[in-house]
Amino acid sequence: MVTFHLHGVGLSAHSAEGSLTFSVSAGAALLAGSRHGVVPAHTASLVVAALRRLGFSFLVGCAPGVDACFRRTLAVSPGAEERTFVACAFAHRAEAIGTTGLFASLVVPDGVSPKAALRRRTLWMVKRAELLMLFPDDPATGRWGRGSALAFHAALDQLKPVFVVTSRPPARSLSYHVVPDRFCGFLPGYWAVPHPVEAGTCDEEL
Repeated sequence: MVTFHLHGVGLSAHSAEGSLTFSVSAGAALLAGSRHGVVPAHTASLVVAALRRLGFSFLVGCAPGVDACFRRTLAVSPGAEERTFVACAFAHRAEAIGTTGLFASLVVPDGVSPKAALRRRTLWMVKRAELLMLFPDDPATGRWGRGSALAFHAALDQLKPVFVVTSRPPARSLSYHVVPDRFCGFLPGYWAVPHPVEAGTCDEEL
């Protein structure tokens, strides 16, 4: 397990003394974001190195933009390429990405429309990740793209934490904490952390 300790503005009254601690399995970290976005190579390298030190493997999509930035970094990071799975919405993308040294595979059934294929690929990745690192801002508009919003909400619906690197903080919610932080001390952003589901709820009594 990997444990994170957060301190800061945004913690609700449910958090003891203004702090929040949560843990996730050291499984796959999903790296995702805007198809028009750019993550500088140095930043991408620091993110990959930090996650690898914590014991995570990597999930990344087949899109341009943020996905492509992380694919380039993972392909040249010693040891990281062996712990990376590229989930593809289209067979031709899987074939092309496979030539870079990363393992890429089609994760969408045949006969699905392109729009539906992209959505299903995103949901496939979120389901298999323990943690989402999200870079959602479209540089042309400053807004989140639909795919980023889908990944964000799908992760939180599945009680998975999200670290968001954005100029537009996630909206406050009764369902999750929003806490400004610096990931591993170097990357400013916001954690969105679901409230834990505890045993003994009324649902279990019915």
